[in-house]
Amino acid sequence: AEWIRKGALAAAENLYDEIWVYGVRDVYDPTEGLPLSTQTRDKMHWTGYLRRQVTDASDIPDSPYVLITPGGGGDGAAMVSLVLSAYEQDPDLGPDAMLIYGPFLSGEVRDAFDERVAKLNGRVTAVGFDSRIEALFAGAVGVVCMGGYNTFCEVLSFDRPAVIVPRTKPRLEQWIRASRAEELGLVRMLDEFRDGMTTEAMIAAIRALPNQARPSAAGADGLLDGLEVVVDRARAL
Repeated sequence: AEWIRKGALAAAENLYDEIWVYGVRDVYDPTEGLPLSTQTRDKMHWTGYLRRQVTDASDIPDSPYVLITPGGGGDGAAMVSLVLSAYEQDPDLGPDAMLIYGPFLSGEVRDAFDERVAKLNGRVTAVGFDSRIEALFAGAVGVVCMGGYNTFCEVLSFDRPAVIVPRTKPRLEQWIRASRAEELGLVRMLDEFRDGMTTEAMIAAIRALPNQARPSAAGADGLLDGLEVVVDRARAL
């Protein structure tokens, strides 16, 4: 409905020489429900996901830690609150957590979270933003995150056991990505429809992270050739 309302279907049909889909068709085909012509589908190329690399060093905790990241943070307050509740309710929960709020989680909401973090006596540390988050991914025991595209690529690229807590409003995009990734054994999902967004579910998920299989065990490396494919397509054009 959104594509039709914005005229995107007509644009896809008439204005493009090629259409590149950032993803893997075997993981999920986001065009499946679109009434695109055969001619337009013949112009589509599936790139795979984009591999990330550590570009700059960052201060990494000396002791094992779980990285908590809601991405940009604008819609991450519920996930952050749930993680803090897990550490508040279970005094023995480990590993410790490093929380990156994201640039859009701010104001009174963040102030309230900071007060809760301060009462956890160092078991959770929190910062607003780290431009070198790749290094923090690479050094983490595991990751608790939302299901946005960039964060998902970082989980796969740095081969971290991950629990994805996807948003379900205003769209199911993150939930679809996370549920398919869980089916393929790449991550575990905390699903509000199946598991419930409960403190107990989050405690269990964090406790399981150190022993959870890495994405590479399910073939994640074969999904991360996007940059090479894009370069090849650009050269072909």
